[in-house]
Amino acid sequence: MLSINELKQLRSLRQKKYRNEYQKFLVEGTKSVLEVLQSDFVVEKVYATQQWKNKHPDFFFDTQIVSAKECARISSLSTPPEVFASVQMKPKTEFCADNYQRILLLDGVNYTGNFGTILRTADWFGVEALVCSEDTVELFNPKAIQASMGSFTRVSVFYQDLKTFIDENKDNYTFFGTFMKGKSVRDISFPKKSAIVLGSESHGISDEITRMVNETISIEMAGDAIGRKSAESLNVSLAAAIVCYEMVK
Repeated sequence: MLSINELKQLRSLRQKKYRNEYQKFLVEGTKSVLEVLQSDFVVEKVYATQQWKNKHPDFFFDTQIVSAKECARISSLSTPPEVFASVQMKPKTEFCADNYQRILLLDGVNYTGNFGTILRTADWFGVEALVCSEDTVELFNPKAIQASMGSFTRVSVFYQDLKTFIDENKDNYTFFGTFMKGKSVRDISFPKKSAIVLGSESHGISDEITRMVNETISIEMAGDAIGRKSAESLNVSLAAAIVCYEMVK
């Protein structure tokens, strides 16, 4: 059973201001907890129900037993998992272009599920880093962590002003912006050092960033080819999957 203070602190990690204050975040669910335990993140404590422990007899990390009711009070997910971990944030580091070849830039992507799925997609295709505008979803948001399914442990994430980033790295990368109109992504020969900019579904890429990209690219709608109407736009996480595939194939 958790003490009142420990329960209060764990619940507080739902909110960004307390995550920043304590420099901790929560990882929820079996896959994500196992992933973070195998990473270079520092796991402070694992909490699990006795039922979960019984199902995982080979799990040897020191675990505090909690009730299903306590899990529900701590979790921000609609279906609370039976296991979660308290994890320390890493110290912030500066982006170094020498360390990354293919990257994604996220301009105002503000849906947690999309952000986490983009992280997972980047991980799958070997895209090494995300550089995010300051109004993009926070990495340590519990729902973003959950949606990434452990990929947050392998893909580096940086936050900074994208205009400044592009200006500082214009000699390091070729910048491609994704738009409804532009050269088909299938016809692009992506150089070794490539950066693809993705905007929010609501607003797209900002005008300021649009003026800075080297080339505008688009995903062709199959409906156009067969003479019928298509959806107005793609979900940004689906668009990320398509452009990542084309970039690395």
